[in-house]
Amino acid sequence: MAWQATTVEMESILDAMRRVPPLERRGSLEGVMIKSFQVHADQRGYFLEQLKRGDQDDEGRPFLPEQSFAQMSRSLAYARGGNPPELIKAFHWHRRQWDYWDIVKGNARVVLVDLRPDSPTKGKTQVVIAGQNSPKMIAIPPLVAHGYQGLDLQDVLLCYYVTEPYDPQQPDEGRIPWNDPRIAFDWSIENI
Repeated sequence: MAWQATTVEMESILDAMRRVPPLERRGSLEGVMIKSFQVHADQRGYFLEQLKRGDQDDEGRPFLPEQSFAQMSRSLAYARGGNPPELIKAFHWHRRQWDYWDIVKGNARVVLVDLRPDSPTKGKTQVVIAGQNSPKMIAIPPLVAHGYQGLDLQDVLLCYYVTEPYDPQQPDEGRIPWNDPRIAFDWSIENI
């Protein structure tokens, strides 16, 4: 499989990230939206609505794109434990595609890196804890690199919806190593 190469603009953003301490780059990214789920539970189990037309994010903004979804997929990542947990799947990005992530089993730390040249939050990172203990959906815009780390000894089951169908001949996906020194994300888990 051939991944897309990072652009000159993306490389420039990554290189500029080295000059700013990682903790100073943290915050919300422009265009990334979080929709916390309302869980309806009783003695039999629970029900929640993942996505529907007219949904809003936690800030009251329209959550879904005007175009319909092109594909729904599922990914299972096996738990491996450790401190930090050894399961890290990061980073990848898309040029055209929006991703809508819902971690339905396990818990994960989702890390987002803004690589959009014209974004007011370019070069910034955002961290979202999501999963069974914090059920929510994350809307990830194009050119926002993203990945996650399993946080416990449970497999991570990720269901995701995308706005572009996967094309193996021309994949809309690029990769950046999880430990890229320009991003310098600290994957360790602090114990108290």
